[in-house]
Amino acid sequence: MPAAGEGNRTLLHPKRGVTFSADDVLKSSAPSSSRSARWRIPARYEVKELIGTGAYGSVCEAFDKERNGNVAIKKIGDMFEDLIDCKRILREIAILSKLSHDHIVRLYDIPVPNPLNSFEELFIVMEICDSDMKKLCRTDVSLSPLHITTLLYNLLVGVNYLHSAGIYHRDLKPANCLVNQDCSVKICDFGLSRAMGEAEQQHLGSCCTPRPSCLAAPIVPSTTHVRKNLTGHVVTRWYRAPELILLQENYTEAIDVWSVGCIHAELLGMLEGIKVQDRAPLFPGSSCFPLSPDNKHKTDYKHHTRGKQEQLNMIFNLLGTPPDEDIEQLERADAKHYIRCFAKREGTGVIARFPLADTLSINLIAGMLQLNPAKRMTVAEALNHDLFKDIRDPSKETSCALGNIVLEFEKEPDLDEASLRHYFRKEIKNYHPEIERPEMVILPEIE
Repeated sequence: MPAAGEGNRTLLHPKRGVTFSADDVLKSSAPSSSRSARWRIPARYEVKELIGTGAYGSVCEAFDKERNGNVAIKKIGDMFEDLIDCKRILREIAILSKLSHDHIVRLYDIPVPNPLNSFEELFIVMEICDSDMKKLCRTDVSLSPLHITTLLYNLLVGVNYLHSAGIYHRDLKPANCLVNQDCSVKICDFGLSRAMGEAEQQHLGSCCTPRPSCLAAPIVPSTTHVRKNLTGHVVTRWYRAPELILLQENYTEAIDVWSVGCIHAELLGMLEGIKVQDRAPLFPGSSCFPLSPDNKHKTDYKHHTRGKQEQLNMIFNLLGTPPDEDIEQLERADAKHYIRCFAKREGTGVIARFPLADTLSINLIAGMLQLNPAKRMTVAEALNHDLFKDIRDPSKETSCALGNIVLEFEKEPDLDEASLRHYFRKEIKNYHPEIERPEMVILPEIE
C-alpha cells in the first residue's frame, strides 16, 4: 500500500485488482474536546492520532507493538447510561467475535477494563482502513467503471458471507463500508444487525420500534406462524428497503440487497464526467412515513403521499408504483391501503438516471432495486452477474464455517445492566482467557 502523498498508482489488470490514490483518502477531523480525551489502554498500543468521532465514542489510530502494525481503537464511555445503545455495542462485539472474512472488519482485542465488574468505559481494537465509501464519494476524484465494479464485487462477497452466517446487517450504507487503496472493502458497524439462527425464539424487547398507532392493524392471519419479531426502524432512511418502510414483519436478507443497490448507484456518481456537486444518494428522502410522521398528520395517509421528499415518493419517481399483484403480497391491510394512496406513475427509470453507466451496471441495479423483495435479485445471482465476469474469484466467496450464528443474549426478553455486564465479561474473556488485567497506562493528550 503506498504511503500518503505518493500520487496515483497505475490501474492494474482487472484480474489482479485496482487501486486509487492515497491522496484521495481523507481522515475525518475531530473537535478539540475529543482530542483531549484520556485513553486508558494497554502499553502495547501507542496512540498516533484521533481519526473520528461518532454516536458511541471516539476512534483513534494506534500502533500495536505486538502486532507490529496500525489498528483502530474505539473508545466508548458511559457504557450503561442507555441500555438500548449498550446492547447494540454488545451485539456488534458478539457478532464480530464470531466472524472471520477478508471483507468483514476484524475485531482484534477488547482490553480488559478496570475494574472489570463495574467498568463504565470500554476500548475495542479493530482493523484499520484507509477510508470509507461515504468519504470516498465526497472526494474530488473520479473512479473508472473497473474501480466501481471491484468495490461493488468485494462488498457483495462480504454480504454473501454475512448471510451464510444467518446475519442480516440491516444498516448497510456507504459510511459502514470501509475501503482501502487496493479497492478491498470491509463491512463494519453491526449494532443494528440480527443473527437469524434462532429468529423464531428471539424477543427483541425494548430494541423494537414501537409500532405507530396509524399502522396498528393485526398481522394477516396466514402469516402469523412465521412471525419473527423483527423491527422495521433500522438502516439509515436513504438505504432502507420498501418492506422496512412499510413495517413488514417477515422481511428477509433481501433488505441488504436493496441497500447494496443504493450504494452501487451512489458509486456510479463518481464516474468521470459527473461533477462532485452532482453526486448524491439515490433516494435522499427527508421523511419516511409511518416511522417519522408529520405530527399534525399522523393518520392522514394522503398528506404523506403528496410530500416530494417522502421516501417512498422518491423511490416511486424512479421505479414507478408497484403493480396490484405486488401490493397484494404485503402482509398488512393498512400498508396496502397506504401504497394505493400514492399517485400511479411509471417512473423515470434507472437508465435515464445513469446515462454514463454501462448496460451491465444498469441491469444489476435494476435487479437489486425491485420493489417486491421476492423479485429482487439475490446475492448469489448478483455475484454471478456478467458485470463481474472479468474480476470474479469464487475462492473469495466463502461461507461462515460456524453456520448460522446464535447470540444467546438475544433470547432474553429484557437485559438489565447486570445481565449486560455479564455478557460483556463473557466476550472479554474470549480475548483474555486468563482474565488478568494487562498493564494500564494513561496516555498524554492527543494533539
